[in-house]
Amino acid sequence: MTDNIHISFDLDGTMINSLPLMKLSWENANSRLKLGIGFEVYRKNIGLSFSQICKNLSLERLELEIYDLYFKFNQENIDKIKPINGLKECIEWMSVSNIDWSIITSKPKITTMPILELFDLNPKVLITADDVENGKPYIDSSQLLTSQLSDKINKIYYVGDTTIDHLFAVNSGFEFIEFNQLPENKYILNKRLVISNLAEIKSII
Repeated sequence: MTDNIHISFDLDGTMINSLPLMKLSWENANSRLKLGIGFEVYRKNIGLSFSQICKNLSLERLELEIYDLYFKFNQENIDKIKPINGLKECIEWMSVSNIDWSIITSKPKITTMPILELFDLNPKVLITADDVENGKPYIDSSQLLTSQLSDKINKIYYVGDTTIDHLFAVNSGFEFIEFNQLPENKYILNKRLVISNLAEIKSII
C-alpha cells in the first residue's frame, strides 16, 4: 500500500547534482572577499543552512556579503546544475502510484524556485531555509511538513545524501533512505535502504 506513505527529499546531491556549481560559487566569494577558506572546508558543512555554515566557519560578520556573492553567482550559472540519475523515473513512479512527496532543503527560496522550474519539480510541500528558524538536523522542518500532511499518512521516508540528512531523519522519526553514488562511502548500517539511482526507491518501498 502506498496511499499511507509520504516521501520527502533533500535537494542538493539527492535530486540534483549541484556540487560543481557550489564549488564555483564558493570559490568566487572566497576570492572576492579573500576569506582564505577553501571549498573542501566549506563542503564539510553542506546540508546545514548557509547561516549556520558561516557560524561554523567564524564568518558571521561577513555573512551578508558572502550570501550576496555566493547566491548571485549561483543564480547566474544555474545551467551548470544537472539532474540526479533516475530523477525523472522516480517522479513518474510516484505520480502513477499516487504518492505525495515533498522537498526539505537547506537552500534559500531564492535559489530553490528556479531549480524547481528548471527541472519541472512540483512537490506537494516545499520547505526551504527561509521557512524555519532552525534548519536540518533540527526538527523544525519535519514539524512543519507533518502539519501539512493528511492524517492518513503513517510513514514518512526521507531521502538524503549527507550525515546531516541522516541525523535529521533520525531526529524526526522518519525512515532514512541514503542516496549514495559512492558505495565505499556508505555510512548507515541498514544497507537495504541505500540507493545509487533515484529510480531504485520503488524497489524498497
